[in-house]
Amino acid sequence: MRHRLACFFSVVLAALPGPGFAQTRGADRLAVIQNETGLTMREFFASPAGTGPDSTDRLGADTIPPGGTWRLRIARDLGCRFDLRGVFMDNSVLERRNIDLCNVTRVTFGDPNAPLREATLTNDTELLLRGLFVTPPGARDRGPDRLGAEVVLAGATWRLRLGRTRDCVFDVIAVFEDDSEERRDRADLCRTPRIGFGDPTIPRREVEVANDSPTSIQRVFAAPPGAARPGPDRLGAATLGPGESFRMTIRARECVIELRAEYEGGGAETLPAVDVCTTRQIAFDGSSLPRRAEQSVTLVNRHGAPFQEAYAAAADSDDWGPNRLDSAALDIGQRRLITLVAGCELDLRVVFPNGGAEERRAVDACAIPIVVVRPGWTIAEDLADGAGGDPAPTDPPSAGSIRLRNAGSLPIVEVFTGAPGSARGPDRLGAAILGAGDSFDIRPPPGSGCTADLVAVFRDGQEVARPALDLCAGLEVSLP
Repeated sequence: MRHRLACFFSVVLAALPGPGFAQTRGADRLAVIQNETGLTMREFFASPAGTGPDSTDRLGADTIPPGGTWRLRIARDLGCRFDLRGVFMDNSVLERRNIDLCNVTRVTFGDPNAPLREATLTNDTELLLRGLFVTPPGARDRGPDRLGAEVVLAGATWRLRLGRTRDCVFDVIAVFEDDSEERRDRADLCRTPRIGFGDPTIPRREVEVANDSPTSIQRVFAAPPGAARPGPDRLGAATLGPGESFRMTIRARECVIELRAEYEGGGAETLPAVDVCTTRQIAFDGSSLPRRAEQSVTLVNRHGAPFQEAYAAAADSDDWGPNRLDSAALDIGQRRLITLVAGCELDLRVVFPNGGAEERRAVDACAIPIVVVRPGWTIAEDLADGAGGDPAPTDPPSAGSIRLRNAGSLPIVEVFTGAPGSARGPDRLGAAILGAGDSFDIRPPPGSGCTADLVAVFRDGQEVARPALDLCAGLEVSLP
């Protein structure tokens, strides 16, 4: 059965004053609803006794303020006896059944002689308080949530209004965002009209939390080491992008806490013992995340017009991603190294100044690291044909790569970049060749460091080695 604080309310029944009152509006029966609860009535329902609750709120957009009245009109053909139900601003509900409206013209909710009972609630926890229940001591039914759609933020206060009641002692239950609960049983609101949850003596500590990783952080948690609950998400509905930071406040007696960041796309990073008493800046660098594989491909423009935009995406992706040329067009004869997080198979798309576009799907960039975009390239069998003989790129090598330039008279047919002292590994040119005077931007293979033993093989079998070469130096290296 729905819980009601019956002691908050009473019903005053007035005798029918005479036939003139009932005849005010033809066939309608009239009754005055008077609100003396001390709370605003926001909904009112009336249905013939025993027929079940009425779904129509008779107040509509109106309310009945404390001390106010409202006139109820009931069709005469519905009989005399009605079940009445009022819903108040704190979600409490009062029901009165089998009221004879043929002999009663005024129904008063509440006791106008009872004192108004109010208390100030303080949330001294770190958690958002999302539910509040106030019941007579020992009641099994909690009744309505007094907060309704409201919440009490950490460190905030809220005014609890119980309306007119002679009672003083209540059980008060707070429910927080992590579903934990705190109780204040038998709280005497007459003697102490203030209720606190949490411990206000626990100090507040502030730290700056930064995201130094290349991936957005979706959630941040802070709790004492080994705590059963991780606590609330300190970011709430926000995310922390690469290079961004936010100010975090935590209440803790101890200085050492455990911080955990959960990244976009999965993966997490934990800082198990951070001293927030001595540390004012904390950074997540993503070092514990698995390294994402990168793939590079060089686009060479052998078409009849510049490329206004160029796109590269993993073959299994539904999104082309950003324009890889940024704001600079790729003129005829130029080339551009494109690097992205993907496997070997890429989808490529170029857009011309007139808005036209061409695409090539499922290009094996591991086997064909240089793709020549020329008329018919979308169906050509040899995507590397025509890679040599183009003018030197005007832009410098991209960060984290080097540019190999063939300064010899013969083409380079193979390039290897094995770790120092290890096997050569796969041919980085794949099916392509590096013609005389041509150049090729190359990055470290995924999962390897920057230092490598580079070996280039020319068409006549000559080999040129560059041991312990820094493939991330952003320099141009001429061969032989």
